[in-house]
Amino acid sequence: MNGIRVLSLTVCLLAGTACSADWAQRFAYHAVENAGQLQCQKAMADDCEGRPGYDQYQKQRRELER
Repeated sequence: MNGIRVLSLTVCLLAGTACSADWAQRFAYHAVENAGQLQCQKAMADDCEGRPGYDQYQKQRRELER
């Protein structure tokens, strides 16, 4: 499981730093989100479904920047 986490984080960091295009940021967000979802399910937490999607996340970021 640690190998998947390291690979996901590496891909996210490379995609996030190498390109600022929306698709790269979306890909990185989903990779981290999927890793977090797997950890949440493994821990059997009750709030695994309460996380926002990429579009909602971007909307919240824009609102906070104002």
